[in-house]
Amino acid sequence: MTLVWIPNSLTLGNLLLGFISLIYSSLGNQQGFFIAGILVLAASLLDGFDGAVARALKVSSPLGKELDSLADCVAFGIAPGYLSYQAYLSTINLHLFDVNINAGMLIAAFFPICVAYRLARFNINSEPGSFTGLPSPLAGIIIALIHIYNINLPLIAFVAIYILIALLMVSTVRYPKPNPATIMTIHKIKLLIFGIILILLFIFFKAWAVFIIIFIYLMSGILSFVIQFIQEHKY
Repeated sequence: MTLVWIPNSLTLGNLLLGFISLIYSSLGNQQGFFIAGILVLAASLLDGFDGAVARALKVSSPLGKELDSLADCVAFGIAPGYLSYQAYLSTINLHLFDVNINAGMLIAAFFPICVAYRLARFNINSEPGSFTGLPSPLAGIIIALIHIYNINLPLIAFVAIYILIALLMVSTVRYPKPNPATIMTIHKIKLLIFGIILILLFIFFKAWAVFIIIFIYLMSGILSFVIQFIQEHKY
């Protein structure tokens, strides 16, 4: 009996957590937003495991690849988008031609649209050593963490961050792809120093250390893109 059902079950679990996150977001209170964010984080763990399990069992398949994209679109696109709409964006309205338009819906929809485009692009054009555009699971995690930590951002600041993260997903900015094989080639001293830095970050900054690590990763891609752009247009 083939074992392909094991990684596929993890992938469907990812989708299930995204769907349940939608239900908790619909409660419209801080407890619901917190649980919805936690479920997005849990979905990211399953998303990281399904591919690794498929490779370990040597049962990777085109079906699993398609399932993974569909699940990611729900868990890291639709779920964070709806969570953001309920928590922040639902209050944004425009009055045009004597008609009230809920502009928050349009802003909220921008995020899952970018996730869907990025996933489709990844399926037909991906490179082994890097990601083109911010990975959608990380984008979903960033939005989820804002709600998990209950960060009271001004509405304009949240909208700016929300749109920026969405645009980074569909950009051509390259981000390094974590690879266990590559990590194993790093000198032990460097790994030890990296581990110590991570520990110190969590000791001194506690939960905010996660944001610092994500911010460094975000900036690494942007800075590399800027440097490459300058070099290409130097003369």
